[in-house]
Amino acid sequence: MSKNETIRALSRGLAVLQAVQHAAGLSLHDLALTTGLAKPTLMRILRTLEAEGYVRRGLTDQLYHANLRAAATGEALQHSVLTEVAAPVLDRLCQEVLWPSDLAVYRDGAMRVQETSRRQSPFMMNRAVTTFEIHMLQSGMGRAYLAYCAPEKQAEIIDRLAVSGDPRNRLAKQPAKVMRMLGDILRKGYATRETGYFVTQPMEARVSAIAVPVTTGDEVLGSINLVWISQAASEEQFVQRHLARLLEASAEIADRYAQRA
Repeated sequence: MSKNETIRALSRGLAVLQAVQHAAGLSLHDLALTTGLAKPTLMRILRTLEAEGYVRRGLTDQLYHANLRAAATGEALQHSVLTEVAAPVLDRLCQEVLWPSDLAVYRDGAMRVQETSRRQSPFMMNRAVTTFEIHMLQSGMGRAYLAYCAPEKQAEIIDRLAVSGDPRNRLAKQPAKVMRMLGDILRKGYATRETGYFVTQPMEARVSAIAVPVTTGDEVLGSINLVWISQAASEEQFVQRHLARLLEASAEIADRYAQRA
């Protein structure tokens, strides 16, 4: 290989990496349009970037995302590592229990789904959850995160929600009621979503969820859930069958994160 060919290959690889870094997720077609590279060339580059830990492909959206080595900030790095180590755990959990799971992190007053196994599940669920904000006080993942985070962080989030103006956050104006709800979550060891809660699709109102935090040391990294069609099982039945396995998945994600971090 000549010197010019080597430089050209490196230039193409960097162009692909930069394109992925500056987007929330790109398909192969998007990358072809953005970089002007042929798809066979892109596939070779992407396989290399994946093998070296710079790029990953999402479980649900099947888009290419920047991985931990390409993360620019401390928070982005943390979220990238967490998402990378969680993906195979969520995939295996779904294979075992069939119902899908989501991994979410807190950002700017809401939970954001970073990864989900909804595409792997035989049960049809809203697969667009990665594109929307999940409300803190109505979702199982938001409640689980809030219940287990440090008191100062908890107070900061509740204060922010109380002045947000979003009617979905109105419960934050009743801090005593919020604290009772969070205390109940700590006693049970898991959180549930508000009955009838959905983000964009009304059909989601027929879905139930249990959620637990993902913690390492004193830090809450995020939360994971298991969702199911409400008519298929009561909360008590679902908890008896699957809570222990969900807690195991959370612990495994935390261990994998600690090893990578």
